[in-house]
Amino acid sequence: MNCPELLRTQAWLDGELDGAAAAEAERHVESCAECKAFSADAAELSDAIRRDVSHHRAPDGLRARIRRALDAESRPRRRGFWYGAAGGAGITALAASLVIAMLLPPLPSTLSQSIVDAHVRALMSRREVAVASSSHHTVKPWFAGRVALSPPVGDYAAQGFALAGGRVDRVAGAESAVVVYRHGAHEIDLFVWPDRGSHLPGETTVRGYRAIFWKSGDLDFSAVSDMEIAEIRKFVSLVRAQRE
Repeated sequence: MNCPELLRTQAWLDGELDGAAAAEAERHVESCAECKAFSADAAELSDAIRRDVSHHRAPDGLRARIRRALDAESRPRRRGFWYGAAGGAGITALAASLVIAMLLPPLPSTLSQSIVDAHVRALMSRREVAVASSSHHTVKPWFAGRVALSPPVGDYAAQGFALAGGRVDRVAGAESAVVVYRHGAHEIDLFVWPDRGSHLPGETTVRGYRAIFWKSGDLDFSAVSDMEIAEIRKFVSLVRAQRE
């Protein structure tokens, strides 16, 4: 490859650029066939690595030991734990509780609330997208250096769902890729995060926002918007068809 901007494109894909430098690199990728092809190859490689790598869940015995440790520390002196959390056994219990929070899957109600909160927070702050583009060749590789998964980034403009960009957000304590689409005056966020064994809530409505949850492989998905549920179902069917 001969493009002199190749190293900067690599830095952008790795998440090493921000602000004006990231925006400039993104504009270059959009206009340079060589760097666009390089970005597409990087996205395909990321997909292959995440698809073929072995995944291992923490054994049940480890979870049981952590639960017992937490019970032993917190049950005898519930009030004293919080007052003494800055030292000694309090720190042990706090550390154990944080480990459990990372190991145990969130409740369905927690997921529903977290998804809607993240969607509304992005709308209210006008930070729906961190990378703004209608090209999946730009949006998909942008996630490669920023989140430990490779989300599907489809082009559904012909079906009425135009790709707007993407961002990284958090869902019930887990980092999530968010692919953003627009349908008329509505925005639809596609959240994608690693599966932690959660029982997903299916279809939910929270404060007037509708969300649909599903699993595919080792990833969990949710589409959330204020659109009519029939339109969200149509969008979900497009995304699921791409994964199958």
